[in-house]
Amino acid sequence: MTKSTDPGVDFVLANAPRLIVVATRCAWSFGAAEGLNDVLASRPDQQGEWRQPVSVLHRDALLMAALRVSVLLDADPKAVSFQTVYHSLKETAVQAALLQVLDAKRGPDVLTPTRADLIGTYLKTYGEIDWNMHGRLVHFRNLGIAHLTLDQLTKSVTFAELRTMVEVVTRLASTMQHLLQTDTAFHDNMVEECSDQVKRVINYDLG
Repeated sequence: MTKSTDPGVDFVLANAPRLIVVATRCAWSFGAAEGLNDVLASRPDQQGEWRQPVSVLHRDALLMAALRVSVLLDADPKAVSFQTVYHSLKETAVQAALLQVLDAKRGPDVLTPTRADLIGTYLKTYGEIDWNMHGRLVHFRNLGIAHLTLDQLTKSVTFAELRTMVEVVTRLASTMQHLLQTDTAFHDNMVEECSDQVKRVINYDLG
């Protein structure tokens, strides 16, 4: 890892690989949940013995996706998250220092989108986050997953809302991967790939 004289740049470079790995797992968790959801809704034998174990896997995959989205968007300034990366990258001095480091490490920026374009894409994507939805997800994570104080649980998110947040996280990770070129292979359609794979495997096993 190339070092810079800017702590914001060092933070981004040091933590990007871990963020992209967790984003990959988040995409797979939600993709698995989506695939299992389709299986539960489409199988003709709705009363079969298969339904309970598939339902448990579906629920747990959703919970892991919700937990990972919350972790990846953690607002704690000391946490490693896409939020803390955003707060570094929005600073023009950090942008300039990061571009200088990447130029020294990988050579001139001759392809499109440029590295500066990718930073802009990251900031724009982050700006699309629905913070009301995020707040409800954090409430659900805190009281419904991390602590089982269900009598105080008053907010949650729908399946469609969770998918929206997973898509934002996926796009943030994809842009970061394109910009920094970490060792984790990450691409935008991971959710769909996992969903299709889960459906193939489950339907094959069930016949």
